[in-house]
Amino acid sequence: MLVAAAHPGLVGRLVLLECDAGGGTTEEAKAVGDYFRSWAVPYATRELAHRDLGDSALCRAWGADLEERADGFYPRFDAEVMARTLSGVMVPCWAEWESVTAPTLVVYAEHGMFTVEQKGRFVERGRNVSRVDLADASHDAHLDAFDPWIDVLTRFIVR
Repeated sequence: MLVAAAHPGLVGRLVLLECDAGGGTTEEAKAVGDYFRSWAVPYATRELAHRDLGDSALCRAWGADLEERADGFYPRFDAEVMARTLSGVMVPCWAEWESVTAPTLVVYAEHGMFTVEQKGRFVERGRNVSRVDLADASHDAHLDAFDPWIDVLTRFIVR
């Protein structure tokens, strides 16, 4: 979204999954960092990581992506870098969103992280926006509603 706003000539079409322009809080960024710091790395086996991380689609993806090293399995990211990065981007960017001219598909999940009001406000303030809601999907719909996600993505890209 920010690239499409700053460099409209570079973006012909834009797809946003579970997005908002309202920003976040430093507490939210800290909570994500705390969560990643809580991981008991290195994990001796991938199976132990899966058991520790949980069984959601996102947790399974994290477990599958762990990097194997001589002493065990590690995430491919640093918890501190993730928390700092989130803090840096969790700022309101309504002006940027309102300036995007590229045809945009906004996809929300039935069980995502945004309220009905947030979803409506975001789509309403966009310029050239289509919206699709995925049933039985979470914030990580690209993982837990893969086939419907690919279907709406394909239809938007092909048209």
